[in-house]
Amino acid sequence: MFSAKLIVWNPTEPSRSEEIDVLVDTGASYSWVSSSRLAGLGVRPTRRLIFRTIEGRTIERELAPVFVRVDGYTGGDTVVLAEPDDNEVLGRSS
Repeated sequence: MFSAKLIVWNPTEPSRSEEIDVLVDTGASYSWVSSSRLAGLGVRPTRRLIFRTIEGRTIERELAPVFVRVDGYTGGDTVVLAEPDDNEVLGRSS
């Protein structure tokens, strides 16, 4: 695995942004960003979704709309609010 720089910001308050190093996971459908980091940017979750981990466990996490920039590309995205034991990752959608 390798890492990438991801800039994430609040879509309703674009001045609230943060650049983070994330693992690149081409097997992940969504990008995962720390829930505490997103809360610090004022990002609020809008729904919950159930995921199956690579270990076969079922977990439930919140999702939120954000804007992201990675490798020169910018756009709106929906990210998973990662909990403390979750890795921050760049998924296929971003």
